Amino acid sequence: MASILIADQSPALRRAAQFLFESLGHACVGTRDYMETLDLVKGMSPDLVIIDARLSEYRGISVVEAIRDLSGLRQPCIFFVTEKSDPASVRAALEAGADDFLMKPFDRELVAFKLAQAKARGKLVERPQRTRLVQDNSSSWRFRTFGRAV
Repeated sequence: MASILIADQSPALRRAAQFLFESLGHACVGTRDYMETLDLVKGMSPDLVIIDARLSEYRGISVVEAIRDLSGLRQPCIFFVTEKSDPASVRAALEAGADDFLMKPFDRELVAFKLAQAKARGKLVERPQRTRLVQDNSSSWRFRTFGRAV
């Protein structure tokens, strides 16, 4: 199971992507903008970051570059997401440091294939997850799986 960070400004698209990746057996967290994405990459050290091309006021390519410029962290696998197969934007994202790309709307079989391909290439390295007992707002205790930080 990989820990996945989904960076997209649309809450509906984040939920749809989260549902898809969780149905494939992965743990997901969503983020809506540039700064929140960088903070979560630093804090949780995800295995995979999925970045939308039109992330907030910044272009998604600048987020890819910023993640690759972070030092002292284990570098995650990065998938760049576009709505159209614009070869120039895909090429620019790959040159900026993205490992692969996806197109919206997501195709479940293609996503599963790209994840398997990233694992086979050694780009997607899943770390063992730790289970911690946490209390949520419902005043009940539950077991949750987290990465490095909560």
